[in-house]
Amino acid sequence: MFAWIIPMLLLGVILAGLSLIYKYELQVNHEVSALHKQAQTEALEGHYTKAVALLNSAAAKRPNYQALALDRAVTSEAAEWQNQLHSAAEGLKKQQIQSSETSIHAIAKALANRSEPVFAALRKELSAKQLTLAVMKVKSELDKLNTVDALASKLNSVEALKGNEAEAVKQQIISKLAGLSYTAAEKLLKKKDFAGALKAVDKGLAYAPENEQLSTYRKRIQSEKLAFEQAEHKRIELAAQQAAKEDLNNRTAAVEVKGINVTLDEYGDLQISGTISNKATRTIYSIDLSLGIYNESGAYLGQTEASVDPYRIAPGESGEFTATYYGVYEQAQVSVVNATWYLE
Repeated sequence: MFAWIIPMLLLGVILAGLSLIYKYELQVNHEVSALHKQAQTEALEGHYTKAVALLNSAAAKRPNYQALALDRAVTSEAAEWQNQLHSAAEGLKKQQIQSSETSIHAIAKALANRSEPVFAALRKELSAKQLTLAVMKVKSELDKLNTVDALASKLNSVEALKGNEAEAVKQQIISKLAGLSYTAAEKLLKKKDFAGALKAVDKGLAYAPENEQLSTYRKRIQSEKLAFEQAEHKRIELAAQQAAKEDLNNRTAAVEVKGINVTLDEYGDLQISGTISNKATRTIYSIDLSLGIYNESGAYLGQTEASVDPYRIAPGESGEFTATYYGVYEQAQVSVVNATWYLE
């Protein structure tokens, strides 16, 4: 009568066990699915190491789950490249530019052939590090650039770079460029090369229009230029006046008589000799003198002519003249009443 009860009980136990197993497996699947989704979210956000840890936990629960294995392999690659990228970034901080550049280029090459969405965050991070690399390379070159043109060329090459670091480098270049422009203008101003100094300042202002030092120095150059031009104009006027004065002196007062000796010889004739000097600023030549003859009382007796030797006399040099006035028979006085000459 009760023979069927035992099989039914066994069946109930089996069914209950299967139900528990089913519920357990459902729970495991749910946990694995949750871990998988969380890992995917972390990976898409670039948290690859955390994503790998979550995938490892999920794989421990479902070691034969193919999708987990594939995602874990891809995410592990991303994590490895991310670690390499972080190492390269640390190298950049230590000025290890060449080795860091090699690593960054290798990662970029590897990513070029990968299209999985999981690498999107890594690509973004790589792009940022490539920018940092470009900035660091420029910074390392700045100390070697010592001309405005070289710095201007480098500034043009980094114009496309974006970000705070890039802006900081641009400002460094502009600041150094402005400093070199100022130094160049300062040297040119000392030489009174006002046009060159203004050109140097304007070249700097073209890249650093708000640089107060350059703007102020430009005003100084213009001020000194005006003062110099006014002084030069005055100097030219004075020079012209002086030249006119010298020319007048050269034409009217070049010959200065230094002394005249008069001797009455035994024949009653006057032997006259003397010295003149050239007071002009130019050489004079063909110098002729008119000599007036007067007796002891000052009465005019006559006139004679004399030529100066040498024929040509340089400024400040002297010449001599001699003449004879016949038939006086008394002591007399002689003076130069006129002199003629030519200017070279």
